[in-house]
Parts: sequence; C-alpha cells; structure tokens
Amino acid sequence: MSTRETTQRNVGVSAALVAGGAGIVTGNPAIFMVAAVALVYAAYQAAIGDPEPTLTVERHVEPADPLPGSEVTVTLTLTNDGDATLPDVRVLDGVPERLEVVEGSPRFGTHLEAGASGSVTYTVEARRGDHAFTDVAVVCRNLTGTVEFAEQVTVETTVSCSASVDTVPLSGQTLSQSGRVPTDAGGNGLAFYAIREHQSSDPMSRVDWNRLAKTNELATVEFKETRAATVITLVDSRHPVAGEAGAPTAVQFCAYAAQQVGSALLDMDNRVGAAVYDSCETLQPSANRAQEQRLEAFLETVVSGSVTGSAGTRSSSLLDTGARRMSSSTETADRYGIADGGDAVATLDRSIPSESQVVFCTPLLDDRAADAAKRLAAYGHAVTVVSPDMTTGDSPGSTVERIDRTARLDDLRGRVRVVDWTPAEPLAKALIRATERWA
Repeated sequence: MSTRETTQRNVGVSAALVAGGAGIVTGNPAIFMVAAVALVYAAYQAAIGDPEPTLTVERHVEPADPLPGSEVTVTLTLTNDGDATLPDVRVLDGVPERLEVVEGSPRFGTHLEAGASGSVTYTVEARRGDHAFTDVAVVCRNLTGTVEFAEQVTVETTVSCSASVDTVPLSGQTLSQSGRVPTDAGGNGLAFYAIREHQSSDPMSRVDWNRLAKTNELATVEFKETRAATVITLVDSRHPVAGEAGAPTAVQFCAYAAQQVGSALLDMDNRVGAAVYDSCETLQPSANRAQEQRLEAFLETVVSGSVTGSAGTRSSSLLDTGARRMSSSTETADRYGIADGGDAVATLDRSIPSESQVVFCTPLLDDRAADAAKRLAAYGHAVTVVSPDMTTGDSPGSTVERIDRTARLDDLRGRVRVVDWTPAEPLAKALIRATERWA
C-alpha cells in the first residue's frame, strides 16, 4: 500500500509558530491563545499516529452466469482487520468496460471501526461474453486528512454471460440409427404408438399381455421410435455488418448460433457438420467426441475470414444501405446463387449428405439468402432458418433493411421453419418461442 502525505501535515505547527510570534510582538493575549490551540492540534496529530490500514476486500456477484440482458447484482465488502479505526475509507470498484451500471454506484465512502465491515451494492446489465472485473481502488485517510494510504486490490471475479441451447427441435428427417429425435414410425421407444397384430419375429417383451388375458389374442405393442439425424449448420458469411459501431457483426452472431445449435445436437447423439454460404466450405458431419472441437475451429475460421475480407471495404453499420445495393443485373444473377460462374446452392447440395437437415444461420439481409433456403428445401432437405435481427437500429438504413427483412421472413414461413432471433435475448428463448409457434 502506498503512502502519501498531504500539504496539511505541518499545518498545526506552522499555525502555532505564526500565532505565537504575532502574540509576542503585539502583546495580544487573544492571538497567543490561537497559538495554544494550534499546538494542541499538532500534539493530537503526533499522538494518534498514522497506522497503515489492514483491509480485506471481497466481491460477490449474483448470478455469476446470467443470461444476456439480465441484471447482475454486485456486492463489494470491506473488512477492517486492523486494531485502529479507519475514519475515512473511499472505494472504487473495477467494473468491466462492457458492463453498464444500471442502478447504484460502484464507488462509496465510509468509516470502519476495528473489526467492522462495510459494503456497497450496485447492479450491472449483463452482455454476452466473459467479463473480468479489474482491481478495486482503495484510499484511506487519517482523521485530520494529512496522510493518505492508497492501494489497488485484486479480487478475481468473472461474469460469464451466455445462453447455452439445451435442445433444438428437428423435423422427422432422420437416420435409421437410434437417437433422440421423435418420429412418426412405430418400433422400439418409450412413448406409446400403436397396437398391431402379433408376428412370430416380435420379441416377447412387447406382447400385450393384458389383451391376451382378456381376448386370448396375441398383439404387439409399438412405441414411437426416436432416431438420430444428420444436421448441417450453414453459416451465411457474406454480411460482416453490425447494428452499431463496435457491436458484434452478423457473421459473428450467425457463427455463434451455429456453434450453440451444433453443440446441443451433438449432445443429443446426432451427426453434425457445418458449411459456409456461399464459399461452400464444408465440415463433414460426425457424431464422435472430437466433432465439437472441429466445429468450433471451423466456425472460428469463418468469423476470422469475414473480418479479414471486410477490412476497409465494408461499413460497420447498416447506414450505407444504398451503397450496398447491387446493380439489377448482378442482383438477378446472385439471387439464384450464380456467382463467379458457379451455383452455390447446387454445390452445397452435392457436398452434404442427401438425408441431412440444414440449419441455415443468416441475417436475411438480401433475397439471395431467402432463395437459398427455399432451394435447399426443394432439394429435399428439411430447412430451419435461424436469423439474427441486425435491423434494430434507428438509422434510415436499418429501417429500410427491417422492412425488407420482415417481407423475407413472411415469405419463408410456411415453406421452411423460421426462428426470428433478436440477439439481445437468449437464442434458447427464441428457439422455444418458435417451437411453440410451429406446434
């Protein structure tokens, strides 16, 4: 702890000398009495001393793993472990830069008796990601304010803000192997499906013994089968734009959604792969333990490639809508996936298994993305579109894009499954809301 003397250190002695000298010269007893008071002040300074404070600083956050947009309560507690009273203690907590304080204040002042504790509570709004608190700044002054002790106290605290996806609803397009995706087929499973006539090859464990006892007829109980699926998480990497400067881009949100969905599907024993629209890079589906790491590395490459490729060529916001519009001839070619002489959708269809479902993560900022989703469905893939909304700003460009995006969403509904996700809310919440709507 560093120590600093203020300019008031010798104020008592100085005042005593000046007043005493003036009293002697003028013979004024009143002025001489001022010198006596100043001497008492100086003597008090010397008597109380300046013991170095001994403090314990603790920080508690609740909850430590909040959902994005929720409030986190932070409590900072100081305990005086020394034998002397600390008359003036001032504290400033090290709030992470990206967390906004919405209630209370991270700074406070108090006095602490020996062995006593004091605390301050404030609230921050959680944002997606891991946020580490910095050092706590503590300043202690003696009663006269002549000596100041300052220290930066490290209290390791991290708020991990994420919203992991526990389950992802899939269609009945599945593999023959068992898994957790409900189907409309009868066979082995847990949920009752139907009763049919007994066949000699049926296992005895599935004989309806109650029916046999009542009617003397053999029947077999069928259960609703659950099977595994092959799923490709398709990431639209063409729009490295953000709703506001400094915020995550559409590509980052799409990659995040693909990673969350992929991890949840792997936990459900499905085969998961990934692909990029429209470069057609692919990660072949697999269900082994290492696939999640491969998926994460693949998506990191997608995000880093979009940042590198857009440096100096794309705006960081949706303000430049007019500049992003293509000429009519180019847009006509691109909306059908014809770019640089190739058909992106057809190439993707040839690159992924024919029985695979597709989770297309795209901001739907152009007609080409919507057409790609419809064409993939026409090729026989069950398609689910997960679309982060990047048009929530108030700029003219955002307003125009919002109107166009809403029209694309309305056009896709009824043809494919659509999850309209506002990144300010957890992706898991958007999936639950969409599942209820599909039901």
